Amino acid sequence: MLNDKLHPSWTESDRLAALRSYRVLDTPPEPAFDDLVRLAARACQAPIALISLIDERRQWFKAEVGLGVRETPLDRSICLTAMLQPGLTIVPDLSEAPRFAHNPLVTGEPNLRFYAGAALRTPDGEPLGALCVLDCVPRDLTEDQAATLTLLARQVMSQLELRRAIAERDERLEASHKVEQRQALLVRELHHRVKNTLATVQALVGATGHSTGSFDEFYRSFSKRIASLAKTHNLLTEDYWQTASLREIALTELKPFAESRQPRFMLIGPPVELSADLAVPVGMALHEFTTNAVRYGALSVPGGHVEVRWNVGETDGVRKLHLEWREFGGPPVSEPQHKGFGTTLLQRVLPMQCRAEVEVRYNREGLRFRMDAPLVEQRLVPAY
Repeated sequence: MLNDKLHPSWTESDRLAALRSYRVLDTPPEPAFDDLVRLAARACQAPIALISLIDERRQWFKAEVGLGVRETPLDRSICLTAMLQPGLTIVPDLSEAPRFAHNPLVTGEPNLRFYAGAALRTPDGEPLGALCVLDCVPRDLTEDQAATLTLLARQVMSQLELRRAIAERDERLEASHKVEQRQALLVRELHHRVKNTLATVQALVGATGHSTGSFDEFYRSFSKRIASLAKTHNLLTEDYWQTASLREIALTELKPFAESRQPRFMLIGPPVELSADLAVPVGMALHEFTTNAVRYGALSVPGGHVEVRWNVGETDGVRKLHLEWREFGGPPVSEPQHKGFGTTLLQRVLPMQCRAEVEVRYNREGLRFRMDAPLVEQRLVPAY
C-alpha cells in the first residue's frame, strides 16, 4: 500500500507489527526523545522538529517542538513519503512539490514550506516513521545539518531499541515475580490442605471407631469415607486446591445410580464452584447421605429416588449457598436412636468449619436436609 514502486521486502502488516513491538504509541513524553527533537531543531535552525511514527490511520509524534499537536491524520503526513525513501528526504519548497502542494498543513496553518526528514528504520529495515525538521519559509540544509539530522535519527532508533529492551525485561521480571508469588501461595495452600486433611482423617478414625461394632465394619466404613474424601480432593487438585464444582461433587457420590433405567437421582441447580474448605465437608456430607440412603433410605428400594437442589442467594451482602437433600419413595423414616459420624458431621462440623446453618428432618415419607452456608468469593491462588 505504501511502497508499490520500490517493492519492499516487508509488508504493511509486518511494518505495523514492528511498530507496535516498541510499545511506544500513545506513551507520555520522555526526556530522551524530547532532547533529540530539540537538538534537531537547533542544529538545523528550524522552528519545528518531530519524531513522527506512522500508524495505520494516523501519524503520531513521540516528541515535537513548534507544532503543538501530538498526532495528525495520514492525509497530512509528509513523513509517510519520507520514511519510504533511502537516505535523507529534503523538500525545499512544499508548495512547489506536486505531492505536497495541496496538503492542509501547506495550504493552511501553519503554512509549511520546508521539510527535511531522516527515516526511522528497524534493524530489519522496516520503516517506522521519520525524524524531521520543518520551516515556514523555503530553504535548504547545509551538509553538516544534513549529516547531523541523519545521526540524530540513528539516536532515535537507539532510544527506541533501548526502550523496547527495557520493557521486555520488565515484562519478564513481572512474569517471573507472578510465578514466584503463585508458587508461594500454592505451597501455603498445600500446607493448609494437608493439615486440614490429616485433621479430617483423624476425626474419621475416631468417629468411625465409635460408631462401629467390629473391625470389619470399621474397615468398610472408614475405607468408603476415605475414598469419598479422595474424590473431592481429586476435583480440587484439578484447580490447584482452589474450587470444585458442586455438581461434580454430588455426581461422584451418586454416579453408581446414573446407569439405572429408572432415574434414581436428580441434581438441580446452577453452576457453583465451592472453595476447598467448603467442598470437603459438603462432599463428606453428601457421601454420608448417599450411604445412609443406600442402606436405609430411598436408594435401598427399586422405586426410591433422591433429589439434590441448590441455589445461591444473598443475605445482608453475603452470598450464601442453599443446599437441600430430599428422599422420595423409600421405606418409612424415623429418627435414629444412635448418633454416628454422619450426625456429628451435620450438627458439628458443618456449622463450625463452614459457618453453616443446617436442618435435618426425619419425615416419615423421606429424609429432608437443608443447609445455608456463606460462599468464599476470593481465590487464594490467582488463575492463569
